[in-house]
Amino acid sequence: MKTLESKLTAALRETGEEVAGESVPPLCLLPARSRPGMTGGRPRRRWLTRLTPLAAAAAVAGAVAGSLAISGSFAGRLQATSPTARPRQGAPAGGPAALRTVPPYYVGLARPSDIMGGQRAEVRASATGTVLATVRPPRPFGLFTWVGAAADDRTFILAAQRYWPIAPGNRGAKAEERDNTTPTWFFRLSFAPATHAARLTKLAIPGKVDTSQLAGVALSPGGGRLALDMRRSIQVISLATGAKSTWTWPGGGGWVGNFKPDGQVLSWSADGKEIAFQQWGGESDSTAHVRVLDITEPGRSLTSAKLVTTFPNKSDVWTLGGMNTLLTPDGTTIVAPTMKEAAKRPYATQLEITEFSARSGKPVRSMDRFRFPGAGGYQEVLWSNSSGSTVIVTDPRGNKRQQVAGVLSGGRFTALPGNPQYLQIAW
Repeated sequence: MKTLESKLTAALRETGEEVAGESVPPLCLLPARSRPGMTGGRPRRRWLTRLTPLAAAAAVAGAVAGSLAISGSFAGRLQATSPTARPRQGAPAGGPAALRTVPPYYVGLARPSDIMGGQRAEVRASATGTVLATVRPPRPFGLFTWVGAAADDRTFILAAQRYWPIAPGNRGAKAEERDNTTPTWFFRLSFAPATHAARLTKLAIPGKVDTSQLAGVALSPGGGRLALDMRRSIQVISLATGAKSTWTWPGGGGWVGNFKPDGQVLSWSADGKEIAFQQWGGESDSTAHVRVLDITEPGRSLTSAKLVTTFPNKSDVWTLGGMNTLLTPDGTTIVAPTMKEAAKRPYATQLEITEFSARSGKPVRSMDRFRFPGAGGYQEVLWSNSSGSTVIVTDPRGNKRQQVAGVLSGGRFTALPGNPQYLQIAW
């Protein structure tokens, strides 16, 4: 398929430009570490820097084969308002006032270049990019792997695990196995704006959380409950009592989350009654679905969750163009990055942020449009206000299509100061 061919060529070319041959470590697909939101590479290329050249080629092919697409009827509706004849390079620049319409603080997981996790968590000011506080995982933990935020913008959740550096070749096999099987623990990060003090509190969550199965975390708006994506189930845990409720996806096919343990695949409504999640088909069916679960209803099966949007695996239609999907706090809208790649010449990639009605599943708005020759670029959705009228996204408007995070509001994009480049980030 031409889409696969063009993406493979572009991804390998970009990877070759950025990674020296002698620096490529062994294959290491680490669960619960990588998130394709805040980095300079493309989401399906991010982990290629950890592969040999041959493995990288095969990996790109496999990832591209998993490209997702919105139904043809959606493609037709968007084409009416999104002609492809002229290049598009994202929303025009906005002013600094937009920075005051988003939460004033966020937490990102900073990392060295050789691991897929965060060795420290940084609290930064949205309006200035200034690092206000830094915390590191307490011993014996060496790595933060996930971050989530409550609605008060003062309370955050951090997942941590032990970490052993992975040596090249077979010498790193034992360390990689330990990294994948060590349990995950959770900490509450409380930030005091007046003093810039950040305090970690270890949470007593009953039972061991399997690191290899953890594919997403989301702190409830009130900060009292934690939702965990465990691949075959969603767990909601009371942080005060440890009480746990579990909803399971039945049968042997499909899973909850994304292809890799990446991205913001869980999100809460402001009233704490609903959780949106991604549910995928099995190996032979790469269809993705966005569903909304009402956790106040009886029953413990995820099949009861409402299906909002489906992304079948087809070419030449609009696809899911990133890993993250968000339910707006008012519960009315799903916000997602979408992408369309041509299967025939002239090859081109189109990107848009699309908002879907959570009630009907129909697209209601498209924003921040890009068009590239050939394959390349992606977007992510990181935060939304109550209605979806203001969102924080990343898009490829930087040098060499580097991801730039910014506020998208009123049809304009205002870059966040400091150009934060985090694998995990939360407002």
